[in-house]
Amino acid sequence: MKFTLKADGYSLIEMLFMLFVLGVLCGTVALSFQGVHNRVHVQAASEALLSDVLSARVEALRRERRVTLCAAAPDASPQAALPTACALSGSAAAWHQGWLVFEDNNSNGIWDEGEPLLQQRSRINSKVSATGNATVSSYVSFGPSGRSLSLNGAFQAGTITLCERGAKAKGGWLLVVNAVGRSRLDQAQIANCP
Repeated sequence: MKFTLKADGYSLIEMLFMLFVLGVLCGTVALSFQGVHNRVHVQAASEALLSDVLSARVEALRRERRVTLCAAAPDASPQAALPTACALSGSAAAWHQGWLVFEDNNSNGIWDEGEPLLQQRSRINSKVSATGNATVSSYVSFGPSGRSLSLNGAFQAGTITLCERGAKAKGGWLLVVNAVGRSRLDQAQIANCP
């Protein structure tokens, strides 16, 4: 009579190889979830900014006065919940610092004491960059007729780019404000995101 040993189980080498494969798969899944997480933050910030731009236009029509949405000034304390000042025109304003919506009685694009403050939006997620081109770098303003206006009264049109900070050749969003005052979001491929 001959006895044979039947080994049930895995050898140490087989077990280590399976753990290695499992580790690689978990790492890949974690990276893809991080990418999805960042895209969700960019989209949420884009929709919040569009919503507030549209609200500013509606308020201008309703109040029959100029209403402005301005990029918030960089705050000395990043823990501040809500912005309290607008970035100055021509300064290195960035929309990701947050923004203010207010009735701009003196048409200077900056919230001044005594002007009705309609809304404040706190800093958006640190993974999101939001910068406007020259015409909308620090403010978007709507006149009593709902048309977008620059400070000198001419029409204002421009684009605010929202993307994942530091990303190269990834998808992002463009908030486009046209000369009539209508705004929309366009999905776009961003070459370099600041």
